[in-house]
Amino acid sequence: MFEEWYVKYDRMIHHLLHQYHITYDRDDYYQLALIRLWHLTQTYDPERTPNESQYVYLQLKFCLLDEIRRRMTYQQRFQLMADESLPEREELESEPLAIEILTEEERTWFIYRCEGYTLAEIAAKMDRTVAQVKYIRKKARIKLQENNDLPFQNQA
Repeated sequence: MFEEWYVKYDRMIHHLLHQYHITYDRDDYYQLALIRLWHLTQTYDPERTPNESQYVYLQLKFCLLDEIRRRMTYQQRFQLMADESLPEREELESEPLAIEILTEEERTWFIYRCEGYTLAEIAAKMDRTVAQVKYIRKKARIKLQENNDLPFQNQA
C-alpha cells in the first residue's frame, strides 16, 4: 500500500517543500515527510476521513510545519551570541572587576560560559553535577549583578 501512496503523493511532498522554501536540509525534510506518509498508510481510516488526498495533504503540511518550528526554536534557544559580544579568555582574566569578586569555581564557570559552553559541558569540565553548576552560576550572577559586571544576562 505504501508504494501506491508513494507514487500518488510524491509530487505533493515536493510541492510542499517548494511552497515552504525548504532548500537547506531538503533531503531531511523529504525523508521526514516520507516517514509521515508511511505512518499515514498504516493509520488512515477512509470511514473517518473520506477525502484521502486532502487528509494526506494536511497531515504532511503540518508535519513539515512542526519540524520547521522545532528547528527554529532549537536554533533560537542554542544560538550563541555574536562573537564580538563574547569576551576572549585573555580579556576576562585581565579584567579585575569581573574576576576578582568571584571564587575560583565561579571564575571557572564564568570563563567557560563566556567561551560558549553549555551547562552540561561546563558540569563535565568542572567534574560537577548540573545542579552544582547551576548553584555556582547563581552565586556568580548575584555577585556580578551587584557590581553591574554581568556581560550577558538571562543566558545559560
